[in-house]
Amino acid sequence: MPTKRKIALNPQTVGDHMVWQNLTKVEQKYVKDNFDNLWLVMAAGNLIPAKSFEARTVNFEYLPKDEKELSLFGGWLDYVFYEGNTTFNKSTLKLLVQKGGTRVTVNFKEKKDPQESRKQTPTKIQEKGTTDVFNRVLRENEKYNSIEDMRKDGKLMSTLRSTFTNTHVDKIDDWMNTYFNQQDLFFMKEYAPSKWSTFEYHNQDFVHFFQDFIKKVKTHEGNPVGDYTTWNPSDIWAVYDKVKVNLAIDKAFANDVDDPQLSTLNNLLIKLMGESKLVGISLKKIEGTGAHLEKMNITPQSMKLAEVIELRMSDIDLQLDNIVQQEKVTTYIKFAKTHTMNINLNDKKKFGNLSFNTQVKGTAAQGGQAPVKLVEKLLTAQGSSKEFKNDHSDKRYPKNADDFWDGAKNWQKKYEFVKTKTNSSSWPSWEDFNKYLTIFYKDKKPQLAVSKMMQIDFYYDAFHNYSSLKESADFWIALLHLGMKVGDRFAPHAKIS
Repeated sequence: MPTKRKIALNPQTVGDHMVWQNLTKVEQKYVKDNFDNLWLVMAAGNLIPAKSFEARTVNFEYLPKDEKELSLFGGWLDYVFYEGNTTFNKSTLKLLVQKGGTRVTVNFKEKKDPQESRKQTPTKIQEKGTTDVFNRVLRENEKYNSIEDMRKDGKLMSTLRSTFTNTHVDKIDDWMNTYFNQQDLFFMKEYAPSKWSTFEYHNQDFVHFFQDFIKKVKTHEGNPVGDYTTWNPSDIWAVYDKVKVNLAIDKAFANDVDDPQLSTLNNLLIKLMGESKLVGISLKKIEGTGAHLEKMNITPQSMKLAEVIELRMSDIDLQLDNIVQQEKVTTYIKFAKTHTMNINLNDKKKFGNLSFNTQVKGTAAQGGQAPVKLVEKLLTAQGSSKEFKNDHSDKRYPKNADDFWDGAKNWQKKYEFVKTKTNSSSWPSWEDFNKYLTIFYKDKKPQLAVSKMMQIDFYYDAFHNYSSLKESADFWIALLHLGMKVGDRFAPHAKIS
């Protein structure tokens, strides 16, 4: 047993005792003997060094498989800080360490497994690989009863190697399971391949046809729908009896060729999908065996996410601490145990606007990205606060320290309001946060300061405009629906995951 010492509680000492190689051999033995697998969590994890103002928090990255072990840190740090006490919050994954009047918060952040990172393949290549397999089945009536059957098809494998290019050809094996299960579910269990073909509308494939057509489509309010990806998450399409489907489209828009309506378009697709004549498919990576097909936006029930529609605000965790931590540019909205939305700057090395991305928790499936114009519309649909604008070039977001200081009082008001809504001890005083942003300007990283101010503006509007618990829960659920492309505003589609 390690000798008891009086150790001052501060973020540095907490962090030192969470890093396996920093422990003495006696301490390492004590952890192994008394705290189950904690030593493995410590060895596999990663302490993120504090880089900002006088840190009051510790950030520890863990592998997803180790989440259930994180509470063990509480017992170990209780022992380390002798006469102290710890409280672990399972839902927010925060550990509060207290001793006397001193408090340090440990934030646990999920870390990507290096093996998973190796598997990352550009989205366009992933989708093209699926079309290679589907088209081999559709156009040439190939049948694959196993992954081995696919590997034996020299023409298919040659096409896949070309699709993945020399840069990613080594990752084909990572996707063979997904490609097999996708075609097995769609063609062998849902639709007979001999009756289907890739979709063409007057000699133009469906995706390209609608990329042009959707530009003319209007909502019932008379507003443009936007581009294809704003409206429709389908990556590929298949059609049964394409001559009749072509005629059905012609007939549906015979009277409003120059002013097609979104309701007409979506209702036509619902009808055709209901009759198994036409299906647009959103593709997701498949882990393990088997695949699941879910038809979205077909019925009132499928226009809502059943897993989240009844959630209360107490089931939704807003993780905003990255606004005040290091060079982080991502905040998270966790919907119970089912979905996550992350709001971030895609490339923190340069100025950029925020993106609103969704993910289905516990899977490799990306849910999709919420259309920014619809996010802004939802944000201000209720209430009068309109501080946020998803435009980093807007004058409200200062690009230098002088302009920031000139508007400091306004930013102080917003910062302190959002801080009160976080219920987090990690947020510093306004004076410290002011110094924190100033450092980014002096270090020639103004884009980081701007991204954090844009996040503050977004949450400022969200908290002001949706102030009650019910209104707030409804807002975050509606925001998730935008990202998942669920609702009558979006195209009917089938999701294979």
